[in-house]
Amino acid sequence: MGSIFFHDVLMISSKTPPILGSKIRPPKQEPQSQQGIEQYLQCLGQARNDNEITIEQVMQHLNFSRCVIEEMEKGKLGFVPYPLNYFFARQYAQYLKIPFPEQYLMTHFKPGERK
Repeated sequence: MGSIFFHDVLMISSKTPPILGSKIRPPKQEPQSQQGIEQYLQCLGQARNDNEITIEQVMQHLNFSRCVIEEMEKGKLGFVPYPLNYFFARQYAQYLKIPFPEQYLMTHFKPGERK
């Protein structure tokens, strides 16, 4: 039971200083380009297919149009106007239970901008 308590204490605050010898998280890195985001969006489509989720199921659950889903899965950032594309992508990833990369900021979803 002592180890469970110790684990719970560690989970209380993620802002505690690192303990000597503990693993330190690497700094967040921004995507090299929008190409990384476009590939991520394509991976969401692949994940939907792999999990045998139909476009109709996504449409019903998220109230996205077929065109929006298809364009997003092709990796096109203009599937809806910026900044809505950022929120749609996050919502779609959450629906598919796929982690949304923390380094992807809303500004990275602005079409035509290269980082």
